[in-house]
Amino acid sequence: MVNNVNAQEWLNEKYPPNKSCPRDSDPENKGKSRSGITHLDIRKSKVGNFFNGHKTLIENLKLEGFTNLRVLTISSHELISLDVSDCPNLEELDCHGNELTSLNVNGCVNLRKIDCSNNNLSKLDLLMCPNLEVVNINNCPKLNKNTINSNLYHNAESGKLVKSGLQVKSGPQITKAQDSDIRNILIVGITGNGKSALSNVLTDTDQFAEKASSTSVTKNFQKSDTFEWQGKKYRVIDNIGFGDTNNISEKDILFRIGDGIHSAKEGINQVLFVFKGRFAPEQVAAFNMFKDFIAETGITKFTTLVRTNFENFQNQERCEEDQNNLLSQTPELEEIVSSCNNIVYVDNPPIPVIKDSDKGRARERKEERILANKELRRDSREKILNHLAENCSEIYKLKKWDSIHDHVAEYMRQIEEKEQVLAKISSSSERTRLQNEINETKGKVADEVNARLTAEIGPIPKLTAQIEMKNIHFSQLFNFGKK
Repeated sequence: MVNNVNAQEWLNEKYPPNKSCPRDSDPENKGKSRSGITHLDIRKSKVGNFFNGHKTLIENLKLEGFTNLRVLTISSHELISLDVSDCPNLEELDCHGNELTSLNVNGCVNLRKIDCSNNNLSKLDLLMCPNLEVVNINNCPKLNKNTINSNLYHNAESGKLVKSGLQVKSGPQITKAQDSDIRNILIVGITGNGKSALSNVLTDTDQFAEKASSTSVTKNFQKSDTFEWQGKKYRVIDNIGFGDTNNISEKDILFRIGDGIHSAKEGINQVLFVFKGRFAPEQVAAFNMFKDFIAETGITKFTTLVRTNFENFQNQERCEEDQNNLLSQTPELEEIVSSCNNIVYVDNPPIPVIKDSDKGRARERKEERILANKELRRDSREKILNHLAENCSEIYKLKKWDSIHDHVAEYMRQIEEKEQVLAKISSSSERTRLQNEINETKGKVADEVNARLTAEIGPIPKLTAQIEMKNIHFSQLFNFGKK
């Protein structure tokens, strides 16, 4: 459930002008006055919660009294106007994905970065912000050289206004999702943390092989059929586990980048990073591959942490208690949690299998467990799909996404056909010949990916060295441009 609330009234209640902030869900700022707040993150997923519904901030908003605010994130709402002129120390502003027709940044003399993409702005005055370096204006169709007043240079390739001479990476393409679009949900995480179980729960199927071990049963990207929730179409894509990357070649990495993009032609709407138990060092290491390049790709803004095997997932108090514990463990972990679209708590217990040898009370107990576990999985499904319904309004693509997809599509079709034939062949010599053909075609996919990425970002860094250090594979799908 999503509630539309007046943005100014909400801000005045949660961050009172003459009192301290009372919000338990904002531990960084609780107890602070407006003048004491330096970082304010009130993007849609940070306003409200899963139990009383997220809130969409609407109408007009003016920030006053936030005199020491340095970073403001207020994205994915439905604001019509935003005025931050009373924030003289503001350095970074992210207000993308609203309905803004007016943005007032006059007086923000320290402002360096603005992301106002995906808005309805008809004009933009930046002359009073002398330290601006980058302004993202992608998907603001009314903005052009006649409606922008600034000293910045328009870099058409990146869709950004930049300071003259500044080298700016093109970054991702982020567009608004239409009602008819398929929303792609990418499942990632360490092997054995419940990725495939979550995929089955979301799709209400058993097409993803579940196995509670440290060895992945997902060997390639596996995507579901489309399914509907609240009138929107979704597709789940399960990736191989992070733990299955030993001795992987650079060619194989490049092939899997192509495979991943081919599996999600439309782009990605949300990444679900799955973990269970404590957020262990290996999970921190995996996520650092996202955290290290937030500024270039913004992928963490499209990422939700999913805590599985949490028996008290229906208890709001226990969920908030666990989240506060995570936030208090280390500054690094606090940064990871804060950078994402929040944490969703679920419990997807396995469904017992009744065998012919199960008799009497033993059989009855299994039947009872099956009913109980299915009910828990249904509740988990509803909870996370409601979260997705509120957080899939935008589509994330790398700049070369469409080009890579189109050029590897035929190769991927050939590989699929050959693998189907291979599964039916018993002759060892024929199997060897066909496997060699498959490997050769995979090499062509890798070459295409390498050529198109190199054309955009220059020579690709040695991915295998990073793999050996981090023991991580999937993050390369988003990190191949990192120097």
